Amino acid sequence: MGKNQIYPWVIFFFVVISINVLLVYLSIRLPEYTPVWKGREIANKYGCFNCHGFEGQGGMKNPNYKYGEVPSWQGETAMMFIVDENDIKEWILYGKPKRLEKIDHGGLIKMPAYEKVISEKELKNLTIYLKAVMGLIQINDEKAKIGFEIAKKNGCFGCHGPYGMGGMPNPKSLKGYIPGWDGPDFAKLVKNDDELKEWITNGIIERLKKNKFAKRFIEQQIVKMPAYKDVLTDEEVEEIIYYIKWLRGQKF
Repeated sequence: MGKNQIYPWVIFFFVVISINVLLVYLSIRLPEYTPVWKGREIANKYGCFNCHGFEGQGGMKNPNYKYGEVPSWQGETAMMFIVDENDIKEWILYGKPKRLEKIDHGGLIKMPAYEKVISEKELKNLTIYLKAVMGLIQINDEKAKIGFEIAKKNGCFGCHGPYGMGGMPNPKSLKGYIPGWDGPDFAKLVKNDDELKEWITNGIIERLKKNKFAKRFIEQQIVKMPAYKDVLTDEEVEEIIYYIKWLRGQKF
Protein backbone atom coordinates (compact mmCIF):
# COMPACT_ATOMS: atom_id res chain seq x y z
CA MET A 1 0.00 0.00 0.00
CA GLY A 2 1.49 3.32 -1.08
CA LYS A 3 1.72 6.53 0.93
CA ASN A 4 -1.15 8.08 -1.02
CA GLN A 5 -3.36 5.18 0.06
CA ILE A 6 -2.34 5.39 3.75
CA TYR A 7 -2.93 9.10 4.29
CA PRO A 8 -6.74 9.02 3.76
CA TRP A 9 -7.07 6.26 6.37
CA VAL A 10 -4.92 8.17 8.85
CA ILE A 11 -7.06 11.27 8.36
CA PHE A 12 -10.24 9.20 8.68
CA PHE A 13 -9.17 7.62 11.99
CA PHE A 14 -7.98 11.00 13.29
CA VAL A 15 -11.38 12.55 12.53
CA VAL A 16 -13.25 9.64 14.14
CA ILE A 17 -11.13 9.79 17.29
CA SER A 18 -11.48 13.58 17.46
CA ILE A 19 -15.25 13.37 17.15
CA ASN A 20 -15.45 10.75 19.89
CA VAL A 21 -13.23 12.79 22.20
CA LEU A 22 -15.41 15.85 21.54
CA LEU A 23 -18.60 13.87 22.26
CA VAL A 24 -17.19 12.57 25.55
CA TYR A 25 -16.11 16.08 26.55
CA LEU A 26 -19.53 17.52 25.71
CA SER A 27 -21.28 14.74 27.62
CA ILE A 28 -19.26 15.74 30.68
CA ARG A 29 -19.60 19.51 30.33
CA LEU A 30 -23.11 20.02 28.90
CA PRO A 31 -25.72 20.47 31.67
CA GLU A 32 -28.90 18.37 31.86
CA TYR A 33 -31.29 20.90 33.32
CA THR A 34 -34.23 19.96 35.55
CA PRO A 35 -37.85 20.93 34.71
CA VAL A 36 -37.75 23.73 37.31
CA TRP A 37 -34.62 25.23 35.74
CA LYS A 38 -36.23 25.01 32.30
CA GLY A 39 -39.43 26.48 33.69
CA ARG A 40 -37.55 29.49 35.07
CA GLU A 41 -35.97 30.06 31.66
CA ILE A 42 -39.41 29.85 30.03
CA ALA A 43 -40.81 32.35 32.53
CA ASN A 44 -37.98 34.71 31.62
CA LYS A 45 -38.48 34.08 27.89
CA TYR A 46 -42.17 35.01 28.02
CA GLY A 47 -41.72 38.06 30.25
CA CYS A 48 -43.36 36.68 33.40
CA PHE A 49 -40.78 38.37 35.64
CA ASN A 50 -41.57 41.75 34.07
CA CYS A 51 -44.76 41.95 36.13
CA HIS A 52 -44.40 39.30 38.83
CA GLY A 53 -40.76 40.05 39.73
CA PHE A 54 -37.89 37.54 39.64
CA GLU A 55 -39.04 34.16 40.99
CA GLY A 56 -42.48 35.81 41.24
CA GLN A 57 -41.61 37.79 44.35
CA GLY A 58 -43.93 40.63 43.34
CA GLY A 59 -43.61 44.35 43.85
CA MET A 60 -45.03 45.66 40.56
CA LYS A 61 -47.68 48.32 41.19
CA ASN A 62 -50.92 47.99 39.22
CA PRO A 63 -53.01 51.20 39.14
CA ASN A 64 -56.74 50.78 39.76
CA TYR A 65 -56.23 47.16 40.84
CA LYS A 66 -58.14 45.97 43.90
CA TYR A 67 -55.03 44.54 45.56
CA GLY A 68 -52.63 47.32 44.53
CA GLU A 69 -49.91 45.13 43.00
CA VAL A 70 -49.61 42.36 40.44
CA PRO A 71 -49.94 39.24 42.62
CA SER A 72 -46.70 37.56 43.64
CA TRP A 73 -46.40 33.81 43.24
CA GLN A 74 -45.95 33.30 46.96
CA GLY A 75 -48.06 33.99 50.00
CA GLU A 76 -51.73 34.63 50.62
CA THR A 77 -52.42 36.60 47.44
CA ALA A 78 -51.33 33.72 45.23
CA MET A 79 -53.44 31.32 47.23
CA MET A 80 -56.48 33.51 46.59
CA PHE A 81 -56.17 32.95 42.85
CA ILE A 82 -54.65 29.46 42.63
CA VAL A 83 -56.57 26.36 43.67
CA ASP A 84 -54.68 23.61 41.86
CA GLU A 85 -52.41 22.80 38.93
CA ASN A 86 -55.25 23.25 36.46
CA ASP A 87 -55.67 26.84 37.66
CA ILE A 88 -52.00 27.52 36.94
CA LYS A 89 -52.32 26.19 33.40
CA GLU A 90 -55.46 28.23 32.72
CA TRP A 91 -53.83 31.42 34.00
CA ILE A 92 -50.97 30.80 31.55
CA LEU A 93 -53.10 29.75 28.58
CA TYR A 94 -56.12 32.05 28.88
CA GLY A 95 -55.00 34.86 31.20
CA LYS A 96 -57.49 33.72 33.83
CA PRO A 97 -59.03 30.44 35.02
CA LYS A 98 -62.44 29.77 33.54
CA ARG A 99 -63.97 29.72 37.01
CA LEU A 100 -62.90 33.37 37.45
CA GLU A 101 -63.69 34.67 33.97
CA LYS A 102 -66.71 36.70 35.19
CA ILE A 103 -64.75 38.34 38.02
CA ASP A 104 -62.88 41.59 37.36
CA HIS A 105 -60.69 43.19 40.04
CA GLY A 106 -59.71 46.07 37.75
CA GLY A 107 -56.10 47.12 37.14
CA LEU A 108 -54.38 48.57 34.10
CA ILE A 109 -51.97 45.63 33.88
CA LYS A 110 -53.75 42.51 32.65
CA MET A 111 -52.47 38.96 32.60
CA PRO A 112 -51.77 38.01 28.95
CA ALA A 113 -52.93 34.74 27.38
CA TYR A 114 -50.13 32.52 26.06
CA GLU A 115 -52.29 29.85 24.46
CA LYS A 116 -51.11 30.64 20.93
CA VAL A 117 -47.40 31.00 21.67
CA ILE A 118 -46.41 28.48 24.36
CA SER A 119 -45.71 24.85 23.43
CA GLU A 120 -47.06 21.87 25.36
CA LYS A 121 -43.57 21.01 26.63
CA GLU A 122 -42.96 24.59 27.72
CA LEU A 123 -46.31 24.66 29.50
CA LYS A 124 -45.44 21.48 31.40
CA ASN A 125 -42.04 22.78 32.58
CA LEU A 126 -43.41 26.23 33.43
CA THR A 127 -46.22 24.65 35.45
CA ILE A 128 -43.76 22.50 37.44
CA TYR A 129 -41.61 25.57 38.09
CA LEU A 130 -44.60 27.61 39.27
CA LYS A 131 -45.79 24.80 41.55
CA ALA A 132 -42.33 24.71 43.14
CA VAL A 133 -42.06 28.48 43.54
CA MET A 134 -45.61 28.70 44.93
CA GLY A 135 -44.97 25.89 47.40
CA LEU A 136 -47.74 23.75 45.92
CA ILE A 137 -45.77 20.50 45.70
CA GLN A 138 -47.19 18.13 48.28
CA ILE A 139 -44.74 16.10 50.36
CA ASN A 140 -46.72 13.00 51.27
CA ASP A 141 -44.02 11.49 53.49
CA GLU A 142 -43.67 12.72 57.09
CA LYS A 143 -39.96 11.95 57.31
CA ALA A 144 -39.35 13.68 53.97
CA LYS A 145 -41.18 16.74 55.32
CA ILE A 146 -38.71 16.91 58.21
CA GLY A 147 -35.77 16.79 55.80
CA PHE A 148 -37.39 19.44 53.63
CA GLU A 149 -37.80 21.81 56.59
CA ILE A 150 -34.19 21.27 57.72
CA ALA A 151 -32.93 22.00 54.19
CA LYS A 152 -35.15 25.08 53.96
CA LYS A 153 -34.03 26.37 57.36
CA ASN A 154 -30.34 26.05 56.42
CA GLY A 155 -30.53 27.85 53.07
CA CYS A 156 -30.13 24.86 50.76
CA PHE A 157 -32.88 26.01 48.40
CA GLY A 158 -31.18 29.35 47.78
CA CYS A 159 -28.61 27.55 45.59
CA HIS A 160 -30.33 24.29 44.66
CA GLY A 161 -33.67 25.90 43.80
CA PRO A 162 -37.15 25.66 45.39
CA TYR A 163 -37.60 22.21 46.94
CA GLY A 164 -34.04 21.57 45.68
CA MET A 165 -35.52 21.19 42.20
CA GLY A 166 -33.59 23.66 40.10
CA GLY A 167 -30.29 25.19 40.98
CA MET A 168 -28.76 28.55 40.13
CA PRO A 169 -25.91 29.67 37.84
CA ASN A 170 -22.37 29.03 39.07
CA PRO A 171 -19.64 30.52 36.83
CA LYS A 172 -16.52 28.41 36.23
CA SER A 173 -18.14 25.26 37.63
CA LEU A 174 -18.09 22.01 35.65
CA LYS A 175 -21.51 22.60 34.06
CA GLY A 176 -21.97 26.27 34.79
CA TYR A 177 -24.69 25.86 37.37
CA ILE A 178 -25.54 24.35 40.75
CA PRO A 179 -27.46 21.15 40.03
CA GLY A 180 -30.94 20.52 41.36
CA TRP A 181 -31.28 17.44 43.54
CA ASP A 182 -33.83 15.84 41.23
CA GLY A 183 -31.79 16.01 38.01
CA PRO A 184 -29.41 13.63 36.19
CA ASP A 185 -26.39 15.88 36.79
CA PHE A 186 -26.74 15.44 40.55
CA ALA A 187 -26.72 11.66 40.16
CA LYS A 188 -23.51 11.87 38.13
CA LEU A 189 -21.78 13.84 40.88
CA VAL A 190 -23.04 11.88 43.88
CA LYS A 191 -22.72 8.11 43.61
CA ASN A 192 -24.29 7.00 46.90
CA ASP A 193 -25.56 8.05 50.34
CA ASP A 194 -22.07 8.05 51.85
CA GLU A 195 -20.85 10.52 49.24
CA LEU A 196 -23.92 12.69 49.75
CA LYS A 197 -23.29 12.77 53.50
CA GLU A 198 -19.65 13.61 52.81
CA TRP A 199 -20.64 16.48 50.53
CA ILE A 200 -23.09 17.96 53.03
CA THR A 201 -20.78 17.70 56.03
CA ASN A 202 -17.43 18.53 54.40
CA GLY A 203 -18.50 20.55 51.35
CA ILE A 204 -16.65 18.19 49.01
CA ILE A 205 -16.51 14.51 48.09
CA GLU A 206 -13.08 12.93 48.62
CA ARG A 207 -13.35 10.99 45.35
CA LEU A 208 -13.76 14.23 43.41
CA LYS A 209 -11.04 15.93 45.42
CA LYS A 210 -8.59 13.24 44.30
CA ASN A 211 -9.63 13.60 40.65
CA LYS A 212 -7.45 16.34 39.09
CA PHE A 213 -10.06 17.21 36.45
CA ALA A 214 -12.92 17.49 38.96
CA LYS A 215 -10.79 19.20 41.59
CA ARG A 216 -9.85 22.00 39.18
CA PHE A 217 -13.50 22.91 38.62
CA ILE A 218 -14.41 22.57 42.29
CA GLU A 219 -11.61 24.96 43.27
CA GLN A 220 -12.26 27.54 40.54
CA GLN A 221 -16.08 27.68 40.69
CA ILE A 222 -17.40 30.92 42.13
CA VAL A 223 -20.07 29.47 44.42
CA LYS A 224 -18.66 26.73 46.61
CA MET A 225 -20.57 24.16 48.60
CA PRO A 226 -20.39 25.05 52.31
CA ALA A 227 -19.48 22.44 54.93
CA TYR A 228 -22.31 21.89 57.43
CA LYS A 229 -20.42 19.65 59.85
CA ASP A 230 -20.55 22.26 62.64
CA VAL A 231 -24.16 23.25 61.90
CA LEU A 232 -26.10 20.04 61.31
CA THR A 233 -26.24 16.95 63.49
CA ASP A 234 -25.74 13.52 61.96
CA GLU A 235 -29.46 12.94 62.34
CA GLU A 236 -30.31 16.15 60.49
CA VAL A 237 -27.96 15.20 57.66
CA GLU A 238 -29.68 11.84 57.39
CA GLU A 239 -33.09 13.59 57.28
CA ILE A 240 -31.94 15.78 54.37
CA ILE A 241 -30.58 12.73 52.55
CA TYR A 242 -33.92 10.98 53.06
CA TYR A 243 -35.74 13.98 51.59
CA ILE A 244 -33.42 14.12 48.56
CA LYS A 245 -34.02 10.42 47.90
CA TRP A 246 -37.77 10.97 48.25
CA LEU A 247 -37.60 13.90 45.82
CA ARG A 248 -35.67 11.89 43.24
CA GLY A 249 -38.33 9.21 43.38
CA GLN A 250 -41.17 11.59 42.42
CA LYS A 251 -42.70 12.05 38.97
CA PHE A 252 -43.67 15.67 38.41
